[in-house]
Amino acid sequence: MSEIAALHPALAAILWGASLYACVLGAKYLFLRRGDMRMLGISLLVSALGWILLRSGVELSVPVVITLPEGPHEVEIPLIRTLSEVSLVLVVATLVLLAISAIAITVTGSDIVRLQKAVLRTVLLLIGVTVIWQMHFAEHFSIRSVVLGVGGASVFVIGLGLQRTLGNLFSGFDLQADKVVQKGDWVQLGVGGPEGVVSDTSLRTTRIRSNDGQMMIIANGDLLGRQLLNLDQPDRRLRIRRTVGVSYEVPPTKVKDALLGVLQQDVDVLQSPIAPEVFVKEYGDSAITYELRFWVEDRRTMDPVIDRVMTRVWYALRERDLEIPFPIRTVHMVDMEKKAAAAAAVEKHANELERAVVRCPLFEERFLTSNERRELVRDSLECSLHPGEFAVRRGEMSDHMYLLLEGTVEVQPEGRAAITLQSPAWFGEIALLRGEPRTADVVGGAQGARVLRMSKMSVMPALQRNPQLAGEMARVSDARREAAGVVDAPEQRTSLLRRLGGVLHGILTEMRPW
Repeated sequence: MSEIAALHPALAAILWGASLYACVLGAKYLFLRRGDMRMLGISLLVSALGWILLRSGVELSVPVVITLPEGPHEVEIPLIRTLSEVSLVLVVATLVLLAISAIAITVTGSDIVRLQKAVLRTVLLLIGVTVIWQMHFAEHFSIRSVVLGVGGASVFVIGLGLQRTLGNLFSGFDLQADKVVQKGDWVQLGVGGPEGVVSDTSLRTTRIRSNDGQMMIIANGDLLGRQLLNLDQPDRRLRIRRTVGVSYEVPPTKVKDALLGVLQQDVDVLQSPIAPEVFVKEYGDSAITYELRFWVEDRRTMDPVIDRVMTRVWYALRERDLEIPFPIRTVHMVDMEKKAAAAAAVEKHANELERAVVRCPLFEERFLTSNERRELVRDSLECSLHPGEFAVRRGEMSDHMYLLLEGTVEVQPEGRAAITLQSPAWFGEIALLRGEPRTADVVGGAQGARVLRMSKMSVMPALQRNPQLAGEMARVSDARREAAGVVDAPEQRTSLLRRLGGVLHGILTEMRPW
């Protein structure tokens, strides 16, 4: 180094400045950072201070006796120089690991696992130490002799004694390399087994905090040996299945409409990856069993959502006079005259509704046949709106459309003048066709209104059979969306170059000594 200073004084000045800068930066990382950055700070401090001491003429040699197959040998090790060079190797290794981590996070969105970092750091350190040995000690001992003399028998003894520990270490590597579980994941040990959140995962054990606040410490080898359900991967969304029985007297379409209404009104029931569904599961002894299938955000919110949904199911069925029968056998004494009169009244009312529906231009003869209109009427729900009463609210999720049978309603888009609709007219088709939130409030007019509430499962078969009807409804839907000022939001994507620019900016910020 003295020769370099004599030949290149400018370079010596640059090295002095770099050493002082490394000391300040190392102190910053040591006291203000954690993890790999703290390791980088320690390495910077030791290597820079060692270089300064060497330039000042300070050195400390330590005699070391190494036993080789050909006998013991003594070698003088310059302590300050060796520590400085090894620390410099650690600086390079840590910078390489930080760069790999930054690239992995930028490209894949997740960091490399802890064991991969440990292996990379060890490999880089061994390479650096080998280079240092070849530079300073190869003339005294070959590195092959040292490895054979020191490590031959010890490797076998250590490996035999740490067999189980090494098995857990390799299991930990499998867990981390495959990202089976990560800190913060909600897991379940076997189907129906205990659940909890992963508190920490190391190379030997995994700690899981149960729902009851207990800490379960499980060896990684044992964890891989049992069935493990990770409820947060590949993402946190979970599908829930619940059943409810409803009387045979109620048409399945009306039951499905009521149950779907409950699911669609709950803000914590997700509309993706699959919208809520209701299926007829089986015909039981006293009821038809329906299965509700819906998605929730994660396991942490699952129990309250299920409780809320099942509670609202009871109220929704009760409001529509839909019976949830007891599991008993019931004997009905039927009055045939009353039954026939009731059937005739239902048929008369259906005919009246069909005549009202055919007056609407959307459901006239050129779009729907009489049988198709009758099917719509049979599966729909007739409702009355008082003046100012909400039919739909802006922003809510629903997939029903409404046919105005009598009276008027007011459509109130946000920031625009209200629009009055008179019978026969329809509204709500935007949410039905597109699955989007409601674009406006709709309330009963000055004299109230009578509407027919039609569900998506009733309307979609008619749209699929009648392309002209689907085209007309889509045309009106697009015009109304434009009038309401609703536009499709452009999809925003962050480019790889922008993310890399963010990483570079973070690196430059970290390199400031303040």
